[in-house]
Amino acid sequence: MGFRHEICRLRMMVEKCLLRRFIRIMAEDTMNKVVLDLPSLSIFPSYIEALEEGHRMGIGKAASEEEILEKKENPKNTIQNFNKDKKGDTFESPDGSIFDCVPYEHLWLSKDDVFIGEVSFRHELNEFLTGFGGHAGYGIRPSYENQGYGTLALKLLRERAYSMGIERLLITCSPDNPASEKIIVNNGGEFIDISDNTFGFDRITKRYWVPVK
Repeated sequence: MGFRHEICRLRMMVEKCLLRRFIRIMAEDTMNKVVLDLPSLSIFPSYIEALEEGHRMGIGKAASEEEILEKKENPKNTIQNFNKDKKGDTFESPDGSIFDCVPYEHLWLSKDDVFIGEVSFRHELNEFLTGFGGHAGYGIRPSYENQGYGTLALKLLRERAYSMGIERLLITCSPDNPASEKIIVNNGGEFIDISDNTFGFDRITKRYWVPVK
């Protein structure tokens, strides 16, 4: 009886081990298919679904029903506006400070035309970005949160930055956002300081240098 019990126990242990390995392999295969690239019409329907879930970018607000409808009715314009040339444009922070816009890309994280998240990638830093905004802001679709996609998005962004000759990324997060901080740390982020130069925003920010390689 004891021998049979031991055989059953060992069999269950092996089955659990094989199951965990299978799940890990499937998860890795899924992650390997995820890409970070410019927005496209093929992913647009899934993007609209994400907005209807309440998806938002960083500290921004979720889109209203009217805003979602406007985007839905004008897919080409919506796609084009993401990466509209802002050379010569300026940005005003809440305290009234004026800054020049920097070269940037708006990127979508996706897998098989399914929208997962998005990243706003600033190629250069100005005074505002150095003190508060950093090189990037990002958001993960609610139904894909807490599954490692935020960490993956930053990893893919690091690879993109490296290919462009950028040596390191300044990434910021709110001190009361442990999930965002974890994403930064998982990508090798080195803490710089807590900046209280908020430019009129209602929160301070933690700053990190993240290596691109």
